Amino acid sequence: MSSQQLEEAMERRQDEYIARQLGVSVEVLDDHPFQIDENASDDGLVYSWRILWDDRAPEGVPVHGHTGYLWSEVEPGPDEA
Repeated sequence: MSSQQLEEAMERRQDEYIARQLGVSVEVLDDHPFQIDENASDDGLVYSWRILWDDRAPEGVPVHGHTGYLWSEVEPGPDEA
């Protein structure tokens, strides 16, 4: 497996985890571009992931913020806890 294939597989695994946490399918999540911002302490303990929506969140997903800065919060992935 090439490094690119490994990176793509890890990204897909992360997307599947986030989709489960948000209660949507991966296909729905794929239609809503996002970035991940870690909510972490100064010593590196990750409390949560903030899913920063590029445009809008999937229907039914709780969001915080305001137009232009919408985010949802999920527990960090198993590799981060």
